[in-house]
Amino acid sequence: MSTRWERLAGDTSRFAIRLAFAPDPDDGRGIDPDTGQSWGSFQVWVEGRNLCAHLEEGERIDSVHWYLLPLIEWFATNWNPLLHEERLPVRNDASNAWASLRSTMFPPAVVELHEGRADRWERTWQDWWYRHALRAASDGGLFPDVIFRRSRDSVELSWGRVRTAGMPDGFEFAESAQGVARLSPREVAEPLHDALAGACEYLRTLRAESDRLKALERRLRSLPRNDQRQRRLMWLAGLGADEKTVREGWRRAKRWLSGLPGSDDALLRDSARVPLVLDGSCHATLMFGCVAPDVRKVDALCLAEMMVTLHTHANKPTELVSRRRFLPVDELDVPPWYQGYAMAEDLHEDLGSDFATGDQVDIDRIVADLGIQVEKLSLSDETIRGVAIAGPEHAPCIAWNSNSVYNVHPWGRRFTLAHELCHLLYDWEAGRALAIASGPWAPLGVEGRANSFAAMLLMPTLLVQRTVSSLDVPVATQDGIYQLAGRLGMGFQATLWHLRNLGFVDDHARECLLEAMGIQDVQAVGT
Repeated sequence: MSTRWERLAGDTSRFAIRLAFAPDPDDGRGIDPDTGQSWGSFQVWVEGRNLCAHLEEGERIDSVHWYLLPLIEWFATNWNPLLHEERLPVRNDASNAWASLRSTMFPPAVVELHEGRADRWERTWQDWWYRHALRAASDGGLFPDVIFRRSRDSVELSWGRVRTAGMPDGFEFAESAQGVARLSPREVAEPLHDALAGACEYLRTLRAESDRLKALERRLRSLPRNDQRQRRLMWLAGLGADEKTVREGWRRAKRWLSGLPGSDDALLRDSARVPLVLDGSCHATLMFGCVAPDVRKVDALCLAEMMVTLHTHANKPTELVSRRRFLPVDELDVPPWYQGYAMAEDLHEDLGSDFATGDQVDIDRIVADLGIQVEKLSLSDETIRGVAIAGPEHAPCIAWNSNSVYNVHPWGRRFTLAHELCHLLYDWEAGRALAIASGPWAPLGVEGRANSFAAMLLMPTLLVQRTVSSLDVPVATQDGIYQLAGRLGMGFQATLWHLRNLGFVDDHARECLLEAMGIQDVQAVGT
């Protein structure tokens, strides 16, 4: 079949999209004239992978063939949430969007018992899926299951295998194994808009009087305009489940902050502007993105006041700046917990100090020597353990929440300091703003790695080995774990999980200890 028009925009080794038009094999039968003119094919490339390549009865076909007008309209309509909305629907249940959507597709049993709650769950999930899932634009075609969303300073694309209605036997996408990539927003936005605009321009030559195509052209032309900035900031903040509630939440947050002197400079300025997408973010959007969607005014103001104060103490050089380096979480190749352990071991070696010569690692001294402020917060949201804040215009700070159950005991506060230190050292992307509130809505891969980092930083292997050898009871007993935890300045569960990971306690002994104490098994270091 002859190709009438085509464009490949972008770098296939990073992100690229190819759109092509060809004569409709059905000659427009059973479809409207505008859509009928858009028969063609497309490819989406991510880090060298062609996500549209598929097998049909053993034959490899490199493109998806279908009507492309609904696809182009979907990208144009959902542009801002597609590239700026990070918060997942209903629950933050995995480290990437595809996995989290699969996990939360159906409400849990307790929600199903209440018809209203179940309906809200399903509606919220479905609305989010429609804004972010490529298959939402398929309109009857067979599209790969690819999810676009924002992930802090990056655009995340995640994908996996799904069997959909109408998919024939012998049909399989070549890149159906679960995958994820995180790219700079510009790497995605610029080639995507280039291909969409070119495709729309071509279709207009075929259907010059089409009101539908005129509207699509206007929408695509509006995307680079400066008046889109506020809309994109609203989606970055994530204060809502749909466009209406996101807008209301953003206005509410701005109203709360309006009476706070210095809030515009400290919180509401974005760090970089490009025509099609916000590259980077402001502190306010990063902060709200990690707290609960229904954040209370008292908590928002408490965090904001602290960030404004840190803004006034900026530009002071600290040891932290010379040691920090951004390390992305690569949860598919190297598990986050393994990364966290390795990073903590590297830091101990790099510090080359006597922080672990006694019974406990002196985390307070480590933090102080790095020039990081430590503050106490009283947030009404008990699920937030701590907050890490830094940026070119903000002094680095760790704040711990005095109302969090994790921080009731000294060992909990020690763990929080070490956890937030990981964010400050390794999650500060490209020197831009960092504001992570560690709780249920923070990125799970980032949080899991920080937990593991904290465990290894506070309980390095040689210190654990030395302390275990000096116990007067076997380590794989309640008394042994309590003695060890007390001497290391750690909690029982974090110590037990760490001993299991280091090989001092096996899985059977760990499960027996938890069962004997009536403790629910939590599958994460440091929880």
